[in-house]
Amino acid sequence: PNIFSPNNDGENDMIKVFGNNLKETHLIIFNRWGEMIFESKEQNNAWDGTYKGAQLDPAVFIYILKVTTEDGNTKVLKGDITLVR
Repeated sequence: PNIFSPNNDGENDMIKVFGNNLKETHLIIFNRWGEMIFESKEQNNAWDGTYKGAQLDPAVFIYILKVTTEDGNTKVLKGDITLVR
């Protein structure tokens, strides 16, 4: 999915990496000005649509995700995520 709505309704409230057999993950999310607003190297860490403790307004954000599988294959994925409220 490339859209989420962090409104505490229990559905699509956070963005995180899903997958099996992942040895390493590195997720970085940027705002439209290129400022890094979230970074995680832990698969179970999720972004809740906040930055420095404040809720962000609806917008489109860019992500870069680097994953390494248990068998040593590495992939870099890039795309966008839309935050709606």
